[in-house]
Amino acid sequence: MTRAALVMALLCLAPLCWAEPSLHTQALLLTANALVYFDADPRARPDERHLVRMQQAGEGVRRQLDARPWPAELRQAGEALLARQIALAAVPREQAPRYPQLLVALLDARLQLEAQLRQHAEAATAPRQLLQRLNRAMGELLLHAQARSARVLGDHSLSLDQDGFAALDQQIEADFAEAIELLPAQAEALHKQRLVYRFVRKRLLDPDPGQVDGSLERYVGGVLLSLDALAADPMLDPLP
Repeated sequence: MTRAALVMALLCLAPLCWAEPSLHTQALLLTANALVYFDADPRARPDERHLVRMQQAGEGVRRQLDARPWPAELRQAGEALLARQIALAAVPREQAPRYPQLLVALLDARLQLEAQLRQHAEAATAPRQLLQRLNRAMGELLLHAQARSARVLGDHSLSLDQDGFAALDQQIEADFAEAIELLPAQAEALHKQRLVYRFVRKRLLDPDPGQVDGSLERYVGGVLLSLDALAADPMLDPLP
């Protein structure tokens, strides 16, 4: 079995009964798929599956916003992200040179939502905080890598230099090691997700990646969903 086939097999072994992905993860996957699909070259023929996944993530954001009484500022940030998605999707491919400006607006809208999520984050146990931190770091690395490929890195408020990429990578590796040690019951699942991360790590850190790599969203997105599921495990709650 090739290494790629092994990693895909590990992804398929991930839990099938997901908890609803977090609002953070839904917003990130929406943005990640938009970066892949909306190529600024009018001649590009991007994979339609990324458009579908973007739309599915947008529906997930809507469900999350409607599921609970969020603070007004957070809800407003979520609505702004969905509005940016709609505006981007309304532009035909014949006008593809407009995509970078709209992608920058989408990236910044997601960043505003992320800031609100952090500001209004609920108290969590140390293991859950660790998994959430790992999720955030991997998601940020994915978005920065895709923004660099899409030639919009530096044009929005998520700008990151190569040292920043390396720092995120170091944090991810350290958090995986800590989580595996702290959570023995989840260690096998975490080992599998770390293997997936290491499989795509070189491409995520590549300073000259060329065209946006849609497979990165599939691999990293699967890890993010798995981390969401692990963080939602009631076994992480303190005993009454």
